[in-house]
Amino acid sequence: MNYPKPMPFKEALQASHVKTLLPTSMTSAQLDQLSVDVRERSRFSAQVRSALHLDAIDSGVNRLVAGDSDLATQRLAVKDFLRGTGYMPTPETRGGLQDFSSDARINLQLLTNAQQAQGYGWWKQGQDQVLLDAFPARKFVRVESRLVPRTDWPARWNAARAATTTDGATDSSTGVMAALVGHPIWVELNRFRTEWEPFDFGSGMGTEDMSRAKAIEAGLIERDTQIFPQERPFNADLKATPEVRSATVHALLEQSGVGHFDESGVYVYGPSDGSGGNS
Repeated sequence: MNYPKPMPFKEALQASHVKTLLPTSMTSAQLDQLSVDVRERSRFSAQVRSALHLDAIDSGVNRLVAGDSDLATQRLAVKDFLRGTGYMPTPETRGGLQDFSSDARINLQLLTNAQQAQGYGWWKQGQDQVLLDAFPARKFVRVESRLVPRTDWPARWNAARAATTTDGATDSSTGVMAALVGHPIWVELNRFRTEWEPFDFGSGMGTEDMSRAKAIEAGLIERDTQIFPQERPFNADLKATPEVRSATVHALLEQSGVGHFDESGVYVYGPSDGSGGNS
């Protein structure tokens, strides 16, 4: 996403620092059922039950977003934490994504969270009327190379377009995947249900701004049509105290019906059995 302003470090840092730690026993598939409101406000990782483990990840993400450290250093810090707890993966999971100490798992945790904070910062900065008038649309493009890139993005794009509205979004068969800023296709396309990058785990796809002239040429917008800035309820949390933010997350989770907190404060899948323990 290339806006004619400096990268919004403040917005990205705020988006990272306001996260509430959410220890959980839930799998990735189960976590997918959580609302975007919870996702935006929480720091979690599939089946990470320890708040201290999440804190080590959170610290690494914040330092990456701040730009005062690098992935290798923060990966080692998480590994050192796990080593100190005596954690040992099972032979079946060693080296894979279910191994908490593997490079693959830690890289995914750190990079995905850092990219989400940066993506929110870029999105937030883009909610400027002058920018929206000049660049009312975005193109969906590959921004990072991959050894084995996903080839299903055009199909996913068209499916998301069909599930929302075709107005204001191109068909991928035109050779360009583009849509107006704020078009519901961005949320529908995104694994994490947000309008900003990343769009999936390990995805090399992102967005770049599209000028009004190009958007008119692509049939996305009329010359005098205006796109207005958006605001999100999450933004109000940036000014709330940690206690208030935590209470907000807990209330959203209790209302979700997806799971419940056990007696140790871990969020587990399914309804409570009423005894204070797991169902």
